[in-house]
Amino acid sequence: MRKELDIASLYRRYGDMVLNRCRSLLGNEADAQETAQDVFLKLHRNRSRFRWDAAPSTYLFRATTTTCLNKLRTRRRRREDMVEELPPVVANDTMLDQIELRQLLDQVLVLADERTEACVIFHYVDGMTHAETGEMLGISGAAVRKRISVFKKKVANTQRQPERETS
Repeated sequence: MRKELDIASLYRRYGDMVLNRCRSLLGNEADAQETAQDVFLKLHRNRSRFRWDAAPSTYLFRATTTTCLNKLRTRRRRREDMVEELPPVVANDTMLDQIELRQLLDQVLVLADERTEACVIFHYVDGMTHAETGEMLGISGAAVRKRISVFKKKVANTQRQPERETS
């Protein structure tokens, strides 16, 4: 027997989680609200294909991350004027942490493929272990560790390149 997906109850239960995730990744309230709505619209459109192999919160967390990264990628491609509005500062976050998060997201979008983007975000932004990240993405913890290692080398190489050009 197939479970029916109740989008309204999922929205009531997880809407704030999705919106907060969007705020932290997008850094712009209007985009965060629009993207959170998009996540639930996509879930509604694809409800017949929902497999129930993960908890709805796990699915929504991953779908939100992917949707936000796609939004950031589209922004970069279109070279829209980005409003540098930092997300609301959470009690234990500092302005420096938020700026570093924005810089990390910028580097991820330029240097990484979609799977590596997710690995970096889940590990560094969300504080997941390699194993937890791998479980979320359906890959091994070792694969996550490798993707992050390759990403870090790319970042290090891009940071060294301007020094070579000026020498």
